[in-house]
Amino acid sequence: MKGYVLILCGWLSSFSASAGRITISNPEQTTTANGQTLCIYSNSIYTFTYVTKSKYCPYSRTFDTADGE
Repeated sequence: MKGYVLILCGWLSSFSASAGRITISNPEQTTTANGQTLCIYSNSIYTFTYVTKSKYCPYSRTFDTADGE
């Protein structure tokens, strides 16, 4: 029984360590008036915006969920 409790505690702590971060792929991309690229990453829960001087948005990015809209 003690072994099961340790496994469960280990599993819960590893889950909570990864909580708070999310990776989203395939952004919507637009160009701002000053020539920067606006990348909008969203899913059914979160929306994140990222501005880059590059011509293209990165395919996927990892965000802190506390920063989501």
